[in-house]
Amino acid sequence: MEWVAANGSFILGLMVTHIAVCLVPIVLGAVLGIVLARIIPTRFAGATQGILGSIYAIPSLALFVTLPVIIGTSFIGPTNVVVALTVYVISSFYFSARDAFAQVPSASRVSASALGMNARQVFFHVELPLAIPGLVAGLRVATASTLSIASIAAVVGVRNLGYLFVDGFQRKIPEEVVSGILTILVLSLLLDFGLWLLGRVLAPWR
Repeated sequence: MEWVAANGSFILGLMVTHIAVCLVPIVLGAVLGIVLARIIPTRFAGATQGILGSIYAIPSLALFVTLPVIIGTSFIGPTNVVVALTVYVISSFYFSARDAFAQVPSASRVSASALGMNARQVFFHVELPLAIPGLVAGLRVATASTLSIASIAAVVGVRNLGYLFVDGFQRKIPEEVVSGILTILVLSLLLDFGLWLLGRVLAPWR
């Protein structure tokens, strides 16, 4: 506790960086996951599942190291980390989005079309609201995994909460390692609760 008290501002700064590194991938990955779930035909679902499943199975550190070679970014820095995390979010969230839209009753779509709604209106006023519970559930899983995976970014030069693991092990300071673990755990729980609350607000009928 003494180490945490003495380094509180330092931990807070790392937490802000951790959130910043995760926020863009979570938002962008969720949006792209929804888009892919809507535009990829059902007949390609099996192939898409295989491709995204294989990508998600790639170890995060390996992806962090490989991406700079593919996209031409610096090995040290947040850009390739943000891209890698976005890929992970898409690979995870796509399946939740696909299942969420698949559970929307076809009768609701037909009724909306019969009332004169075009495809865009049906999506935003019928399909998206009814899919919210499934989308939020998938986003909660993707957020928790992203917060965890992002800690590995400390190995490639991004000073987030993962830095507490690396530095703590190198300097043999167990309090630093434990503080990093607990901070990520608390942050994950807070964001998960926030997303659960958002789901209740947006879909109070569930």
